[in-house]
Amino acid sequence: MNIAKLYEMQKTLDARIIEEKGLRGKDLLPNTILALQVELGEMANEWRGFKHWSNDQGPRVKVPATAWGTPYRNLLLEEYVDCVHFFLSIARQLGLDETDLTIIDDYLEGSTTNVLTRLIYHAGGIGMEYSPYSSITSFRMAFNMFFALGQQRFNFTLEQIEAAYLDKNKVNHERQANGY
Repeated sequence: MNIAKLYEMQKTLDARIIEEKGLRGKDLLPNTILALQVELGEMANEWRGFKHWSNDQGPRVKVPATAWGTPYRNLLLEEYVDCVHFFLSIARQLGLDETDLTIIDDYLEGSTTNVLTRLIYHAGGIGMEYSPYSSITSFRMAFNMFFALGQQRFNFTLEQIEAAYLDKNKVNHERQANGY
């Protein structure tokens, strides 16, 4: 995966949104962190494994498509890639550049539910004064945990993540062009 390419694409999308929505000079980090947490929740909802009350705990990885030109959609991957967008946007807002975004192969311990809970916790600590970690440390912990989750628990390849990001980035630009 070419993280530098994705970072530059996100930088372009963010700049467009900031310009077109009149947000220059505004602190968007709290909104972006909350958006990441919301997307992590949506991703967990498509994973479904925490729903002990349901007989339907399988991840939404192959559902009939209504668009996108494919016979099916991988909703879990779509939500995962929404999170990638916000991680990259947060990195930019923290002053990190693409060379700071290394994906460390790290083994995840504990259940996927516990990993998701820790991930949401660390994402919430980015930029928040109550966090016991610095914003950069919280970001790096969440960023690496997130990519390990995608590869180890959801079995996404870096190539799948990149391809899905490219598709969704195009959709996000189209949305902006249409007054989203």
